[in-house]
Amino acid sequence: MSRYKVIESRRWYNLQTGAYASIYGATPWTNESKRHEWQMITVGYTVMDLVSNVVGMGRKPFTTSEEARQFANRLEGGPA
Repeated sequence: MSRYKVIESRRWYNLQTGAYASIYGATPWTNESKRHEWQMITVGYTVMDLVSNVVGMGRKPFTTSEEARQFANRLEGGPA
């Protein structure tokens, strides 16, 4: 079994202001009337460590899932 899993890199996007927010914290809207301003979008691909449950690798998301898979393979000591 692979330790790393390639997943979509997603974030909240504010349709009004263009602001971004992490999906791994509190919801970015301050009350229910502001909920409609936020949409979850996919911005690329990242890697999740299934042992430590850490998502991401300290860099911007990869453009393709194949690039993320090659990175995960390098982390596991396999071919790129």
